[in-house]
Amino acid sequence: MTSMDNKLELGTLFRSRREEKGLLVRQVAAVTEVDQAIISRIENGDRLPTRDQAQKLAALYDLDIKEILTFWLAEKIIREYGDEPFSPDAFRQASNELQFRITKKDPDNS
Repeated sequence: MTSMDNKLELGTLFRSRREEKGLLVRQVAAVTEVDQAIISRIENGDRLPTRDQAQKLAALYDLDIKEILTFWLAEKIIREYGDEPFSPDAFRQASNELQFRITKKDPDNS
């Protein structure tokens, strides 16, 4: 996987990869030590996985961890703040501040 479709929910991606690998929910639950009901709720889009759960699922499905965690965080932000009318402006401002902090810590990372 090189680039995730932003319209694709993380749960849908995880379900698709599980099915491609021919795994049952109970098998995924056993390997990741995440309850079957939680796996099902994640796959159905009823619940966002925790960071740890997202990492475990990404590892099991051979997905890029950085890409999955970026997508996970974006989905988390959208679920929490997506209905706020000033979200786009606030996110741009936060993005600029984060980039400034990163550059300040590591000037070679610009």
